[in-house]
Amino acid sequence: MGNFYTGTPDLRHRIETTPWERFIPALEANFIDEDELAPENLDEAVEQIGMVLELVGEMAAEEIAPRAAEVDRIGARLVDGKVVYPEPMLGSVRLLSEAGLMGFTLPREFGGMNLPVTAYTAAVEMVSRADASLMTIFALQGCGETIHRWGSDEIRQRFIPGLCTGEISLSMALTEPNAGSALGSVMTRAHLDEDGLWTIRGSKCFITNGGADLLLVLARTEACAGGEGLSLLLVERGEGVSVSKLEKKLGIHGSATAVVNFDDARGVLLGNRGGGLYECTLHMLHNVRLEVAAQAVGIAEAAQAQAARYAREREQFGRPIDRFAPVRTMLFRNAVQIEVARAITMTTANEVDIRRSLRRAGGSEEDLKHHERIADLLTPLSKYYACEMVNQVTSRSLQVHGGYGYTTEYPVERHMRDGRITSIYEGTSEIQVGALIAPLLKGGLELLFGDRLAAAVEPESCKGVLAELQTAFEQLSEAARKALDADHMAHQGWARDFADATAELVAGLVFLRDAASLDRAARLARYTASAAVRRAGRVLEIVDGDERTGFDDDSFEDVVGPYRSGM
Repeated sequence: MGNFYTGTPDLRHRIETTPWERFIPALEANFIDEDELAPENLDEAVEQIGMVLELVGEMAAEEIAPRAAEVDRIGARLVDGKVVYPEPMLGSVRLLSEAGLMGFTLPREFGGMNLPVTAYTAAVEMVSRADASLMTIFALQGCGETIHRWGSDEIRQRFIPGLCTGEISLSMALTEPNAGSALGSVMTRAHLDEDGLWTIRGSKCFITNGGADLLLVLARTEACAGGEGLSLLLVERGEGVSVSKLEKKLGIHGSATAVVNFDDARGVLLGNRGGGLYECTLHMLHNVRLEVAAQAVGIAEAAQAQAARYAREREQFGRPIDRFAPVRTMLFRNAVQIEVARAITMTTANEVDIRRSLRRAGGSEEDLKHHERIADLLTPLSKYYACEMVNQVTSRSLQVHGGYGYTTEYPVERHMRDGRITSIYEGTSEIQVGALIAPLLKGGLELLFGDRLAAAVEPESCKGVLAELQTAFEQLSEAARKALDADHMAHQGWARDFADATAELVAGLVFLRDAASLDRAARLARYTASAAVRRAGRVLEIVDGDERTGFDDDSFEDVVGPYRSGM
C-alpha cells in the first residue's frame, strides 16, 4: 500500500527532526486541556502528529492521486451561475472531511485538530502531490485562522465548526482587474448600514474557489485612498453574490478560478476598519504563500517520482536511460532542488509555529519580534524558491520522458501544467523577491545566519562545509553592504540573485545539521555549500561591477524595443 508520508524519506525526516518542544507546549497550553482528544504530554502530541500525517499520506496515495487525471479531464464548470466541481474531487473532499482533516490548525473547541502549522504544511504537500487542484480547497483552511483571529465570538461560533467539518468552504476575494499585486488600488466599495452590516458593490477576478460558501472580501470602507482605506469583510454566498465566469486555464482544471460580482451583498467586518490590508490580509497572504510553497514541493515530488521510475524502466541502446549521464544529471538536480525547497519551507513553518507559540504563551516582546522578522523573511523566500523550483523540476521530468512526456498518456504533462501557476498566484515570484530584498540588505542576512553559523556543528563527514557556508555568508553580506548605496532599480534587478544565494545558504545549514544523523545529508550539504559559495561570489561580482544589463534603460530599449514596434 502506497503512502506519501512513510514512503517519502526526506519529508518524514523533516517531521522527525522538527523542534516540537519549542512550540507544542504553548500550543497545548502546557497539556492542561481536559478535552479527551488533547495529548497529555509532548511525546503523545508528537505521536499524534505522526499518526495524522500517516493517514493523510495513505489517503493521498491510495484514494486521491488515482482520481486526479479524471479531475483534470472533467474540470470545474459554471452551470446556471453555480460552480460545479468534478465528482471525483468532491469525493476526495468528502474523504478528507469524514477523516476530520479539514480543521488542521483550528482549535478543538470548534471541532478542529489544534495541530501546528508545520504538520499542516506537510499535509498540504502530500495532498498537492496527489491532486494539485484539490489543494486549492483543502489549503484554504488557512482562511479559517483569519476568521478565528479577527472575527467576533459570535462569528467564530457560527462558522468555524462548519469549516472544521468541511461543510463550509472558503475563498479569498481580493484581486480586481486593476488591483492584482497592488491591492492598495482595490475599488470594490462597502458602506455601513444602520443594522451594523456592510453593503458591498464591486467585482473581483481570478478568485480561487470563487463559488465558496464564505468569502473574505477586501473592500474600500474609508474615504482615504490606498491601503489605509480598505477593510476585510466576511460575506456569505447568497443574495447579492454571483459568479459570472470561470477562467479557462492551463492547469489545475479542477479548481474554479472565478469572476465574482457583489451587488449590494451583505457582510460583517473582520478586524478593524481600515485594517483590512495591512493588518488582516497581509497576515492571511503570508499563511497562503507558505501553503503554495508546499503545493509546489508536492507537485515537484510527483513529477520527479514519475521521471525516476520511467528512467529506470525505459531502455534505449540496451540499457535503462538512467544509466546515461545527461539523464542522471537531470534527476539528481531535481532531487536536490526538491529537498532544498522542502528544507526552506519546513524551516519557515517551524518559525511560524514558534511565533504563534510566543503569542499564546506571552513570550517576551523581544523574542516575538525576533521570530516575526525571521518568519517574514523566510515566507517570501520559500514561496519564491519552491515555486521557481517546481517549474524547473517538472520541465526536466517531462524531458526525461522524451516524446511520451508531451502526451497525455503520462501524468508528467499535467504536473508541468499544474505547477506553472504556483509562481504566479498569491503573489508572483517577482513580488516575493521584491519584498525580500530590502530587509535582506538591511540586516536580514545577519538575522538569518549570524547565530546559526556561530552555533553550527560540523560532522566529520562534512569537513570544509562550514567554512564554505561562512565564506558564502561573508560574500553575500559584503554584497549587501555595497548594494545599499545603489538605487531602487538596481535592488529590484539584483533581487533574484540575492534570493537564490540566500536560499542555498538556508538549505546548506539545514543539511549540515542533518548530516550528524543522516549519511546522505552530508552529500547534500557539500553540494549545496559549494553552490552557495559560487552563487554568493557571483552576487558580489554583480554588485561590484554595478551590472545592470537587462534592466537599465539603454540595454532594455536596444534589445526589447524592436519587439514593441513589431520588428
